[in-house]
Amino acid sequence: MLDTPQIFLLIDLNTFFACKPYEWLEFSQVGRCYVPQVVYEELDAWATSRSESIESKIAREFRRFMIESDWELTRCASRTPKGTLISTESRPMTRRARLALDVRNSAEDLARSSIGRLVVVVSNDRALIQQVQALNVENLTGIPVSTLLTWSRSKRQPPIVLQHLRSMQTHSLQLTTAGSSRPSISRLESPKSSPHPVYQKPWVDRLLPVFIILGGLAIGWTVAHSLMIRDPQTIEQK
Repeated sequence: MLDTPQIFLLIDLNTFFACKPYEWLEFSQVGRCYVPQVVYEELDAWATSRSESIESKIAREFRRFMIESDWELTRCASRTPKGTLISTESRPMTRRARLALDVRNSAEDLARSSIGRLVVVVSNDRALIQQVQALNVENLTGIPVSTLLTWSRSKRQPPIVLQHLRSMQTHSLQLTTAGSSRPSISRLESPKSSPHPVYQKPWVDRLLPVFIILGGLAIGWTVAHSLMIRDPQTIEQK
């Protein structure tokens, strides 16, 4: 039986502003949590500002939470320099669009480097979720924050997550079956013998030297006997 793939959660910026700090603890019950480097930098900028806005307070809470939690940062995804990021309409990208692009790239990098794990992007940005789905990466999907909260409390995986998990398990099973059904190339070992092949001679070849020796003896005896008959007197005189 195949094991269920491990869940990796990639948390987008708006997720922190959409729920309470104590709810962040529930995320770890679902899977291993990651924060894109760009999201961390945004929150750090809010935390170090002198503003007393809700965003700044949440960012400071997150900074304390990050120190005590087992959450991890993803490495910076490769991206185009800020000054050259252009949308499909040849207009400069907004800060929000740039952040969404960086999160999407981080999600793809994490998924491709985590074969056998399902990466779930958590964001309330519908456009970002659609972009993630459009990548068509088997071990990558996305859900809104409310879905994650329901998942963490009910322990029931969302349909989109179940769909990807089953697809990954099916693919893994197919690879395992294909690997086990391949004919193994075995080398037939010959019994221990001398380096050169030994051929068994037929019995005629083995007895031929004996026949030659016997024939020679017979011929010699015949010649000697004939001489004794022809010249018996000579032999007697000697």
